[in-house]
Amino acid sequence: MTQTTISAITIHCVDAPIDPPLRNSLNVIPRAPLVIADVTTSDGATGTAYVFPYTRAALGPTASLARSIGEGLIGRPLAPNSLWRELHDGFRILGSEGLVQIALSLLDMALWDALSRRAGLPLYAMLGAEARPMPIYASLRGWGPAMLAEEAGQAVARLGARAVKFKLGHPRLEDDLATVRAVRDVVGDDVAIFVDYNQALTLPEAERRGRALQALDVRWLEEPLPVQDDAGMAALAARLDIPIQGGENWWGPAGMQRALAAGACDFCMPDAMKIGGVTGWLRAAAMAAAHRIPMSSHIFVEVSAHLLQATPTAHYLEHLDVAAPLLRQPLQVRDGMALVPEAPGLGLDWDAAALRHFAVA
Repeated sequence: MTQTTISAITIHCVDAPIDPPLRNSLNVIPRAPLVIADVTTSDGATGTAYVFPYTRAALGPTASLARSIGEGLIGRPLAPNSLWRELHDGFRILGSEGLVQIALSLLDMALWDALSRRAGLPLYAMLGAEARPMPIYASLRGWGPAMLAEEAGQAVARLGARAVKFKLGHPRLEDDLATVRAVRDVVGDDVAIFVDYNQALTLPEAERRGRALQALDVRWLEEPLPVQDDAGMAALAARLDIPIQGGENWWGPAGMQRALAAGACDFCMPDAMKIGGVTGWLRAAAMAAAHRIPMSSHIFVEVSAHLLQATPTAHYLEHLDVAAPLLRQPLQVRDGMALVPEAPGLGLDWDAAALRHFAVA
């Protein structure tokens, strides 16, 4: 039987608005610079995927890396699992974190999309899983009590969300608590509240704020400390009743393995772009299962909806859809549940006019 090979990989960039912008204690993110990879195979199958390197400054370097790495894959078999191992081994001396990992993840996801489309299967089925509705939490974009309370109420009404997450990190603890109370007054007692500090606290301050937040029935405390501080996160997890969430900034399965070995979190939420695409995610899911840790996703709602189907300890899908303005059909949510697309592959169907409108060199 003739083996399917990779015949072309095209990389292009867009810079679309995020409306409303993402806000946290550190900055405002008003736009979504995305790098998109399109794969074509020797038998005419196609695949596509995207990554979100956060800043316009990283857009060109990420695209250049993905393009350069992709050139070396032309003529190779369409075998993302094998190529993942080979490429990561090839970058062992340079290191496969940062933009290198983002580029590798982009290519891995596009190859899996092509493989699934070629088979006529949605990605979850290609991974041997069956579809089931996945509970979401609405990841809010605002900042401060008034803005977040309004946004939380809209998420519950529009999406049927039974959980919401928002950013904290005001200079005064009292303002963080006021924000939680304002959201609680709007969503009621039946909606779970999660909070995220974006690595902004010291260990003593994280413990102080964590004790106050758990008294308000906050259900997880996300990234209170820098991602490198596994020991600090483990100490915090041991001292608090509120579960510690982490993982969106782990680089590859190795980063996750170190954190789990240290006991740095009670829940985990790898990011498809940083953990290593589909192949890296599957390794991460096996680790979470071995440690019996509930595993959620971080952004990238389209691929994450599929990947969570193949995750033994699947917990929540983060609903924060940065690519929606560029798609003909964004991920659908009904009654607080994400509905996994039945189309072959990831289900990404780009709006060609939107891509042209927001294209950048």
